[in-house]
Amino acid sequence: MRIGFIGLGAMGLPMAGHLVTAGHDVTVASRGRGPIDAAVAAGAADGGSARGVAEASEVIFLCVPNSPEVVEVVDAMLPALGPGRTVVDCSTIDPEVERAQHARVAETGARYLDAPLSGGTAGAQKGTLTLMVGGEAAVLAETEPAMEPFAGLIVHVGGAGMGQVVKLCNQVIYAAQMTATAEATAMAVTSGVDMDKLLLVLTHATGDCVAVRTRLPVPGVIPESPASNGWAPGFMTDLMAKDVDLAMAYAARQGVSVPTTAAARQLLTAASAAGYGREDFSALAKVVLALAGAR
Repeated sequence: MRIGFIGLGAMGLPMAGHLVTAGHDVTVASRGRGPIDAAVAAGAADGGSARGVAEASEVIFLCVPNSPEVVEVVDAMLPALGPGRTVVDCSTIDPEVERAQHARVAETGARYLDAPLSGGTAGAQKGTLTLMVGGEAAVLAETEPAMEPFAGLIVHVGGAGMGQVVKLCNQVIYAAQMTATAEATAMAVTSGVDMDKLLLVLTHATGDCVAVRTRLPVPGVIPESPASNGWAPGFMTDLMAKDVDLAMAYAARQGVSVPTTAAARQLLTAASAAGYGREDFSALAKVVLALAGAR
């Protein structure tokens, strides 16, 4: 299959790599030269631009940071789109902006799916990402073979924009998990709790969650955690803050109160202000620990 990939960031580059490994004819574009060179070295072709990628591809994946960049990429691709082409947006953006892109692309005769991801950089590298897909079920059925090389689970969650809604629901829960994990960790550290035993208990008790299992914010307790690896990002603080902002704005439009999410956003703001914006979002725990006077 001729597949395009636009946006070779921490997740996009390994995703494109899986497509190459699966034997697809992959054409790429990205803002930075380095990731393009890495993809070309792995067997991809340089499309030169978003339009060049669209012209060379049947299925075009987008994986860019925010709503304006998705609109910018769609703007650039529109002259090259038409029947026989499908755009799949794996970014996390505003659901209403996404619905507008569905409509714009459909006017050319091409098809569009929103398919935001969960699983972080590790999931992208392992090819085990979860995709929550909004759009027509028939389009997904035809496009799914192009997603499978980097996906562990692909779920059709509804019509246009619904993939983005489900992704924002996921981020609301994950941000709350990390906030609670940070606060619990501060309580344990200041009390002298053995952190290995805390982890053992939590993973076998009702406090068990993904944040505890993967991001308990004390170095050395979980070898693969960001805290044990210099806070290297599986998912950056600034990106989680962006997603939480999207979730809060969407919730407001739906008339839904999100006080817990607002509290998590305050911690993310403090973490960014402290210089942790490009570290893993679990670094928000450093703010909580500092406030508690804990090391």
